[in-house]
Amino acid sequence: MSACLGFAAVRYSGQLIPDRFVATLRDYVDFVPICPEVEIGLGVPRPPVRLVRDDGRVRMVQPLTGEDLTERMAAFSQEFLASLGQVEGFILKNRSPSCALKDAKVHAHPDQGGVVARGPGLFACAVEAAFPLVPKEDEGRLTHARIRSHFLMRIFALARVRRLEDLPSLMAFHARYKLLLRAHQQAGTKALGRLLAGARGRPFL
Repeated sequence: MSACLGFAAVRYSGQLIPDRFVATLRDYVDFVPICPEVEIGLGVPRPPVRLVRDDGRVRMVQPLTGEDLTERMAAFSQEFLASLGQVEGFILKNRSPSCALKDAKVHAHPDQGGVVARGPGLFACAVEAAFPLVPKEDEGRLTHARIRSHFLMRIFALARVRRLEDLPSLMAFHARYKLLLRAHQQAGTKALGRLLAGARGRPFL
């Protein structure tokens, strides 16, 4: 969870960004707020960082200081994500060179030149590598009702399937979610039903 979204004033400008959806979720989920840029030692406020394409690789630099922060961010991201354990979802800051899932600006040069591409931030890349099947969204997309509904469905379904004491079998999970699964993918739901029918009577684990 990007800490700037209502948890701490850690944006490069020293801002806190209140988010209504995040605030609503506080009573229902356990957040782990994090600002990767602060965690690698950058202050608040701080000179902005940017992503730069260098021989086909995207690097993170701080134009004012000339510092290359790529390896520091990669090391922190790997260590932090490995410490999380089970996670049901991520909400990250859009357009951030650290946290954006899809829309961070990538520049041709560290201190000049226009935008040559858009893509994920470095921390978000590490999140995808460590948790490829876990739901992830940014706060901008979560203003869209359908995207928000789909995200909520996925994170709470994942949390429920992990509560083994409430799930004596995969059949019980399938029975509870069959109509919801069918609404999203009929063919996959039928295939899952056939698979579970063949496993009837077997333990969940």
